[in-house]
Amino acid sequence: MTRRSVVIVLHWSVVLLLLAMVKGGTSNTYVLGVFAGIVVVWEAITLTKGLLGRPGPKLSPAVRRAYPWMHRLLHILLSLTAVAIVGRLFGSPIPYLDAWTMLLVTLGAGTAHGVFHFWRHTALYDNALRLILPKFMHSIL
Repeated sequence: MTRRSVVIVLHWSVVLLLLAMVKGGTSNTYVLGVFAGIVVVWEAITLTKGLLGRPGPKLSPAVRRAYPWMHRLLHILLSLTAVAIVGRLFGSPIPYLDAWTMLLVTLGAGTAHGVFHFWRHTALYDNALRLILPKFMHSIL
């Protein structure tokens, strides 16, 4: 399994777990623990190997410069959400990191992230979605 395949699985697992937690899974310790574990694995890969995605050539120079920083901020937000969830799991909430608020902020930022990449794929025709969708879904793009 390639690094890209692992990141794709981690990416979509986090998306589905975020949605499950918003729906009501925040009371299920199993879902919280799996989410925190996935984030730890993903962040370990990112810290050791760096970001996987690169800005496309069709992006403007300003957006191209901002691209890695936007993704780094998403990783920081995801890590803070996992820290808040771990604090909730162990019964010692971390001051200023409410798990529910962090979850909603992460979901909002993730939605903006998805809209940005959808815009890239449809408006710039740079096939941005092919980078993160599994190969079996490429035929519908």
